[in-house]
Amino acid sequence: MIFHRLASGALALVLLLGLVGCGGGGNSPEMELGGINTGDMLDGLLARTMRALDSVNSMESAKAAVPVLEAINDDYDDLIYHIPNLSEKGRADMSKKAKSAMPQIQDMARRINDMPGLSGILGPSMNSMVEKIGMLL
Repeated sequence: MIFHRLASGALALVLLLGLVGCGGGGNSPEMELGGINTGDMLDGLLARTMRALDSVNSMESAKAAVPVLEAINDDYDDLIYHIPNLSEKGRADMSKKAKSAMPQIQDMARRINDMPGLSGILGPSMNSMVEKIGMLL
């Protein structure tokens, strides 16, 4: 039952990725830095998060997901570092994109924190991720 609720949250994130434009090239050119679109970076981070959480179906797989989520969090740090280099329009576009993703990420973090056993394993990584997405707003 625990893992069923987590999987349904991951499915909802998949739907969200479709709405925010996961990798579809629909991101503003103002979000580009050195030929890399930061909007595409955010899409990729959200997709990687979904894949990591979708693989969780036991306590062992939850433990295995931790290094993946930590690496994703490190990549959020890199994205956050580059945001000040975007134009004002690029920063506004990133904020809009992050804002549309935030409720689903917060919901997934809440679900994880409400699940006995998983909260101690995945909670810190997910809570950190919520904070980092908040820095993009």
